[in-house]
Order: sequence, then C-alpha cells, then structure tokens
Amino acid sequence: MKKLLSLAVMMGITAAAQTTQAISWTVECVKQGPARGFDARSLKPGNIAKPNRILLPGGGNPGNTAGYPIGARSIPSQTLIAERSDISGDMNFLSLGFGGQIILRSTEWITNGPGSDLTIFETTWGDPTCRPTNSEQALVEFSEDGVNWVAPGITPGSVGTATNGLGGVYNTCYNGSFDLAPLMKAQYVRITDRTNPDWKVRGDGVDAYDVDGIMVNYAIPPTPNCANPFPNPPCGYEQGVASQFVGQPGNFPGRGIASVRKNFANANLNEAGFPVEAFLNPGVRDSGPASGSYNFWSLGFGGWACFALEYSLFDGPGNDIYVFETTWNNQPCPNYNEKARVMVSQDGVNWSAPVTICKDALSIPGTSNAIDLAAFGPGFETVNYIRFEDASSVSDFGGGADSYDIDNIAFAQFRPVCPGEPNPNFSCDNAINVRQSFPMGASTFMEGGVPEEMFALELVGSNMVSDKISFKATIAEEGGYSYSIRSSTGQEVMHGVFEGKLFDTPVAEISTAALNNGVYFLTLTSASGKETLKFVKN
Repeated sequence: MKKLLSLAVMMGITAAAQTTQAISWTVECVKQGPARGFDARSLKPGNIAKPNRILLPGGGNPGNTAGYPIGARSIPSQTLIAERSDISGDMNFLSLGFGGQIILRSTEWITNGPGSDLTIFETTWGDPTCRPTNSEQALVEFSEDGVNWVAPGITPGSVGTATNGLGGVYNTCYNGSFDLAPLMKAQYVRITDRTNPDWKVRGDGVDAYDVDGIMVNYAIPPTPNCANPFPNPPCGYEQGVASQFVGQPGNFPGRGIASVRKNFANANLNEAGFPVEAFLNPGVRDSGPASGSYNFWSLGFGGWACFALEYSLFDGPGNDIYVFETTWNNQPCPNYNEKARVMVSQDGVNWSAPVTICKDALSIPGTSNAIDLAAFGPGFETVNYIRFEDASSVSDFGGGADSYDIDNIAFAQFRPVCPGEPNPNFSCDNAINVRQSFPMGASTFMEGGVPEEMFALELVGSNMVSDKISFKATIAEEGGYSYSIRSSTGQEVMHGVFEGKLFDTPVAEISTAALNNGVYFLTLTSASGKETLKFVKN
C-alpha cells in the first residue's frame, strides 16, 4: 500500500510539473555490459567474455566493437528524452548490455505524490508483452543524495515488487512506473540491467535493457541555498504548561512559561554552526558562559512537537539521531529528570512506538543513549518525520519548571546537495545503498560528509552478491582495521581483520556462500571511526 503523505506536503506536490519535458537530465555514469553470448555468466562457445566498458556521459557514437551493443545503440544522450517510440528501426535509446548500468540526475527534485511518481521507458520494437525468461528486465533505484539508494520492492517501506530472475533481482520488465516511497524526493535514478544472459535465448534482448528515457509526474525546482523545497512548516507543535499549572482549569498552550522559552525556531534540526565539541561535552551549550542562553524551545508539561525532516534519514549501523537538551549548568539525569518520548515516521501519519530519553541523548557518560533507528523496529529503517512528547513527571520539580527543553536534533547523515550543484559525495563506483560516517569529535562533521582523514569504503562490483563480496578501503591511519557483517535484524554473522600497509588501498574478498538470501550491512572500523555499506545476498 502506498504510504500516506502529510497534507501540507501533498498541497505542495499537486502544483508540481507533470511532464517529462518540464525537467532535464544529465547522464552521470554509464557502464555498458556485453552483448548476448559475450557475458561470462553464459558465454557462447567460441566467444571471448567481455567486461563492462565505460561510456563517456557526453560521448557520441563510439563505433561498433565486437562483443558489445552496436555504436548506434551506445549513445548515452539518447536517454535524456523519453520519446516513447517502439517503432521498428528507431534508435532512440541506449542499450545497457548485460549487467550494464546507467545513472541519471535530474535538474529538479522529483517528489513523492499520489500514485506513481515517474516512469522508466524501455524500447523494444513492437512493444511485446513481458515474458519472464527472455524479456528485458532491470533493477531501478532512486537516491536523494547519490549515496543512499532505495530499490522499490527491496528496500523496507518501498512500494513495488521485486523478482529474483535469471539475470538477477529486477523490479521492472520493459517500461516501469514507480513510487519514490519511502523517499519524499530524489534526484538520481540508477538503472541496472537484469536481463537473462543465457546465450541460447532467442527473440528480444540481444543487447539487454534499452533505456529510452524517464517521464516524471511530480517535480519541484531547487530553492535558493537548497532550503527545504516543500512549503510545509514543521508538522505541528503545542507547548504544554509550567509545572504549577498542570491539571488546572483554564489551561492553554504555554501557560506560565516565559516568553523567551516560546520561540519554536530555537528547536533546531542540524543547527548550522553547532559546536562539534558539544558532542563530547554538552556543557559547551548550557554551562559556564553559555548558562542563561535561550537557545532552546521548552516543551512544557504535556507538550509535543513534530518535525518534518529536510531529507530522508536512513538507518545505518550505530546511532542515527543525537539530541541536545538545555539545562543550565548541565545537571544530568537523574539529578534533573527532564524526559521526552521520541517517535519517528515515514509518512507523518503512522508512528513508531516511543523511545524515552532523559536530557541529552549522546551515548556518552552522563547522557542517555543516542537513538538508533533500529530501536523503533521494522518499518522505520527510513524516516521523514520525528516527534517529541513530554515525558517528565511534575512531581520531580517545583513551581516554574517547564519540562524538556529542545536545543538541537542532529542526524548522523550528511545533508544532500541540491540538483545541479556539484556533489562531492557521489561516485560512479559508489555501489552502496546505505553509508554512514560519524567519527566522534571530528571537526568536519557538522559541515557534512566524511572528514579528510577518514577512509572511503567501497564495494568492488555490484551490491547484489551471491557467493562472495569484495570491498576496498584506503588504510589512512596506524592501528588495526576490522570488519563485521550483520543481518538486517542487527545480528552479527561474520567478522574479521582488514589488513594492509599505511596509505595502501587493499581489496578484501569474503565468502558469502553460507549466508541466507537477504539484506546485510558491512562495517569497517578503525580507531577514529567507521563506515558502513549495505549489500543484498541473492
């Protein structure tokens, strides 16, 4: 079932563009696979297996090369407009070749609206009906930031059907319409061929999946400074009352709370310029010279607040949400029991069970544990909303108390850049689905991204694996590196040591033959931090 969207978001989406000509595209990457009979998975006798080859995004006809789709079918720019013609002889497409892949980027935000949000058009002359064993199939994925990817029918919370076919897992056969859920918006589309490579197959599919173009149903132009493109405010809030008015007749929001504690704009999400040293010493925000600063909004007893996130937050191994509460001179729990219940949601309608925190939630001594999205259970691996409710007991306070004070809610995932802006986090070789970098105390964290001294963990090849997984990373510091693999439920199923010399980039190969089919997380850990990627065993 399609996820419901908040009313405010829906109102903004209904005015969005609904034609493929309303936005334009750039080709970011093309890895063209071989033609039928030259794929190593099913090599025709007498042929030599051909690897994937790189096609320049702006390149023209590369000419004919034995073992690959012909030059007229190898022009990446032919994917920029969906001509939607299946007339025999029309060369209005790019042939991916078997196992090939293309990544396109839109110039506007593709947004999640009612029904399907976009359609991928594939060209097969005569427009035949899909036949599972010999039709052209592909795996289609979407991304908001070029790093975290959603595959309809595979990603939890997504809408669609995925099938384990003879060419791998696919979610479209010929043309395919898709819902972005659980994403609210996206700018990248990745299409990977999954056509049956058997060289004996006859009929269509000689050059595998042929990408004609993409039609978008809903789009919003990027805003100045890449601010949230949706016109919705935070999804609602109501301030409670001061402690002396709890249970009194005639109550109203904010009763008894000082006006300087009523500015909701002081409850921040990823506050710009927030001091990174506060992650290890929250007293930086509310003790010493900072004591007396009204850099927060008070929930009040009985109050609540809901926030619509600027971007979809993914569950990576470890903690995903860090919360800063203001109590001057930083009196920790249980000395000062200001508590809140925290819930998350994909759609702003269906909410998780709550996690209760007391004051700061930073996973350091004197604070509550920072919040891992996994703590909310299945269905909340990707979220777009977060809600706080007062959970303080009035009996723990005297008169004039105002319960939990929200200062800053920080997410361990960098903010996506806007369509059209350079994206330093995107790589054509970045095949991962979930990546999270949060080295505590690194001065570059609040700027977003991976600090310069961190290693870059990458898969070698596809993130769809069968009997083995290969990955590489640069050894950027002295000391041991270790890896672990855990299942989607968090259970560690494998671990080991990642070895190499300083500044080398070794490649490790791990057998996955004994793993059950499903989603897994590979984490590489050093003394200063860790990085994680997601892969699928099938």
